[in-house]
Amino acid sequence: MTAGSPGEQPTTINLGGGFVFLRRVDGHAAIVVSSIAGTGAIGMMSAADVDARADDSLRQWLQWWAFPDHARIRRVNQVHGGRVVSASSYNGGAPDADGVWTRDSSDLLVIRAADCAPVWIVDPPHKTIALVHAGWRGVTADIIEHALEALESAGAHREDLHAAIGPHIGPCCFEVGPEVSALFLDDVGAVGEPSLLVVERKRADGVSLDLGAAIEHRLIAGGVSDARIDAADACTRCHKDLLHSYRRNGTGGPLMAAIAAVLP
Repeated sequence: MTAGSPGEQPTTINLGGGFVFLRRVDGHAAIVVSSIAGTGAIGMMSAADVDARADDSLRQWLQWWAFPDHARIRRVNQVHGGRVVSASSYNGGAPDADGVWTRDSSDLLVIRAADCAPVWIVDPPHKTIALVHAGWRGVTADIIEHALEALESAGAHREDLHAAIGPHIGPCCFEVGPEVSALFLDDVGAVGEPSLLVVERKRADGVSLDLGAAIEHRLIAGGVSDARIDAADACTRCHKDLLHSYRRNGTGGPLMAAIAAVLP
């Protein structure tokens, strides 16, 4: 890609909840988690112009955004479960887990998503951050509570935490059956009428699931103040030009990378 013309300005699109799509004049794009600015941590995502499924593509994207080559990438082998691991426990490879946390500024936490929600949880007083991959299976496996417990074990007080819920499939496009919706009946606002769906329905007993609402409910139930929770409202399936979507692209399709780090 080449540099932009003189006077050309970056493109920005508001994705809700402090998430901002940014395309630089050289054409490279990222999604910035501005809601955690000032917490001592940073968060970003790749966008639809990059398939971050492969580590080489991830590293190239990181280079475009000036992350050092020597950054210690701490990724996990995502299994749609509830396990959260400490970056300090790594001895090579990627453990089976769907969340990772650190207080070391040399660590660069990475998860990949395409409809599931990346969730950043920051403890500013202790300069600690957790990054989790939260799909419906992970949420019901208590990935949110396990991330809160991990930060609490590192000294966090839950009332001090800030959380940001990244772009994910919206209730407009997330049809689930009763076997799934039954798992979210206690999550306020999570299960909606099928009339909310704008996609072609696949089953007569399907309803709408608001994954973001379920995650937010579990954060609040876990002791995080609702005033310190921000959530993107851009649906991954609806925004083909900005975001990757599993339900749109299918199995083996492109993924976005979400990253998190604490500042030195």
